[in-house]
Amino acid sequence: MTAAQTLSSITDISPDEVHDIVFGQQHKMRFERGEITFDEHAVQALSSLGIDMPLEDFTGLYDSVLIPSESMFPLVGRITETHRIALVSNTSEPHWKSAEKFLPFSSVLDPVIVSYEVDSMKPEPLFYEALLDQSGINPGRILFIDDLPQNIRGAREAGMIGHQFTTQSDLELALTELGVLS
Repeated sequence: MTAAQTLSSITDISPDEVHDIVFGQQHKMRFERGEITFDEHAVQALSSLGIDMPLEDFTGLYDSVLIPSESMFPLVGRITETHRIALVSNTSEPHWKSAEKFLPFSSVLDPVIVSYEVDSMKPEPLFYEALLDQSGINPGRILFIDDLPQNIRGAREAGMIGHQFTTQSDLELALTELGVLS
């Protein structure tokens, strides 16, 4: 809500309404699905808010909601020593470009499947097909980790092993049980 509050402070629209215009699912899904570009969304949002702001400033505010889970970085580093890791995300172009900068392991992710590039989102079958096509891995050899149960169901329906992320310690236990971690 901090970004919405910042934008609200320069217009007469409430933070909740600003949040809906900028971050609301009905708008967000259009650019995360690749139906429109993020810049097109930004122009529409700024127009709806009645704000004259450079796109770079708006994008910076939009990206300010990203908070890296730095406690996970060492775990991911350990996994990359012995296993290939892909990134699959329902996200927008600026969020992924921003995340690439602070993820110390972004250069080893293979493949990277982001919704705005494949015109599909988890849990849609086409999204998982993109992962399978780009990874070249048999689905039964892919461990798919996500925090949303519907995304895990979609991965399992595509033949992958699914694990719902709840806590880091739970994930570490599951990875040990699967032989990913020793």
